[in-house]
Amino acid sequence: MQRTLSEHITFLEQRIESLKNQLQETDKWSSQQSEIKIDLSIAERALVHFRRAFEFEQKLKQRPSQ
Repeated sequence: MQRTLSEHITFLEQRIESLKNQLQETDKWSSQQSEIKIDLSIAERALVHFRRAFEFEQKLKQRPSQ
């Protein structure tokens, strides 16, 4: 499925919030917590990259055509 950068950013922000909520649940086993922490770290890093790509895309749109 194709998503715009903006849609990817929104998806990742929602996913990060969901993972943070899962970490706060007390009934998670430590192995589950470790897996959630790994997923959270990956999602946070991906979000940084998508935000940078979005900013770059915006800069390109602002450049005058040649």
